[in-house]
Amino acid sequence: MKYFLPLLLIAGSYGFSEGVAAYREGRFQESLKAFSEAESAAGHGASAELLYNKALAALGAGNLLEAETAAETAAARGGEEFRALRDFLLGNAAFARCERAEKEADKSNAKVSALDEAIRHAGRAARFWQQAAASRADWPEARRNAERALRKLDDLEKRKEEKRLQKQKEEEKKKEALPPPLQPENPGSDQKVRKAAPLAEELPTDMVLHLLEKLEEKEEAKRDLRGRMKVKRKTAVEKEW
Repeated sequence: MKYFLPLLLIAGSYGFSEGVAAYREGRFQESLKAFSEAESAAGHGASAELLYNKALAALGAGNLLEAETAAETAAARGGEEFRALRDFLLGNAAFARCERAEKEADKSNAKVSALDEAIRHAGRAARFWQQAAASRADWPEARRNAERALRKLDDLEKRKEEKRLQKQKEEEKKKEALPPPLQPENPGSDQKVRKAAPLAEELPTDMVLHLLEKLEEKEEAKRDLRGRMKVKRKTAVEKEW
């Protein structure tokens, strides 16, 4: 469980006793209302104790921002002692935000950022409680709260890594399930499948020489034929004369 601080008891404030009674009975909204009225009645003279009690009531009621604001004001008015109390309360507020974000992350349609938000607040809670613990020679409640926040932080980071690995596996399975791309049966001119022309094999030297000889013989035969045809035409012309 998380450790909270008791109310700081002061006398003579309007609505103070009502706020204390409501707080002790777990009626935090009523307690917050009573302490807020006491603050309004005191005006700028509201004590650091009253403001810190208001912060505790707001924290119990779940009004985290109001709790943080009241604790900061109490620290500004009360000095070093109240700065330590403020850090303790801010640790509680940060841890409450962490738990809210964690519940959001557990939903099936949760945003990816919800778990990151929970991790961020867990880290803040640990730092505030560590600061509070360091302000005294021994503050076991602050120390145990800090240890609890660090365990929560470690657990959330492990969950984030598990989710990352799970998502990676799901994406790999989707890729494996995809069918291979289809090739067109009658590719058109714009879809023509081009195949690389096979490389010509180099012929042996003796075969190349043989082919050259054959080509030379054919050329010689052509020249001989053209010569005979030329003589024949010349003879035919002479006979006509």
